[in-house]
Amino acid sequence: MAEQFLSRLNKIEESINQLGETLKRMITILGTVTEIKSEVRASKDEIVKTLGEIKKQAPASPGKAEDNTELAKMVVQEVGAVRVFVQESMEALKKEVKDMLANIEVSVPAPVVQAAPAAPAPQTPAAAPVQETAMAGAPSTLPADRGMKVADELQKILDSMKMGCVAGDVLDVMGEAKAEIMKIVPSDPIMVGIDKWAGIVAGYPKRNELQARDILKIKKALRKEIPKYRPA
Repeated sequence: MAEQFLSRLNKIEESINQLGETLKRMITILGTVTEIKSEVRASKDEIVKTLGEIKKQAPASPGKAEDNTELAKMVVQEVGAVRVFVQESMEALKKEVKDMLANIEVSVPAPVVQAAPAAPAPQTPAAAPVQETAMAGAPSTLPADRGMKVADELQKILDSMKMGCVAGDVLDVMGEAKAEIMKIVPSDPIMVGIDKWAGIVAGYPKRNELQARDILKIKKALRKEIPKYRPA
């Protein structure tokens, strides 16, 4: 009976841990939504400004009107794709949270009352729990001058991640940045991140533009990594 009780408690603990991870993902997506809104607003302002400059520079012609129409369609499509992505992600997370809550067993069986032993065994003091140092978000241990150089290379990748960027160009920038970082420090955890981002970009044909959701995902990761190498 005691084993069943412990087993059920372990399952409840696992379910709670999974629920915590799911909530973290939901917070991440909500942060991404805020960033998407900011990017869309900035893109909208740039487009409006560009269209205004085009109208001032020369009288409208059928060719330019068609270009403007195509540009507007492209923006609508990108915004629509982002909206669908966010909605699908939120729905999936809602379902996952509901499933997690349903799997958590609220009722816990009452412990079995056992007869007291004739001679209780001496109790040994419980060992103090060892606190684990959280490594996530830890600053780089590189010297300041080398860390700054790594941050500059990461900034180059970030600058290349603009709306409408082409996969082949971004891969070239990532490859050059990685090569320069390897000259500064032969081995560093950031190499894993660069390989991961390059893997996302490599999924596109080299002449194709990256989708907004992938651009924002990589930019968000870069903005978290750069301050680790650039001292305040």
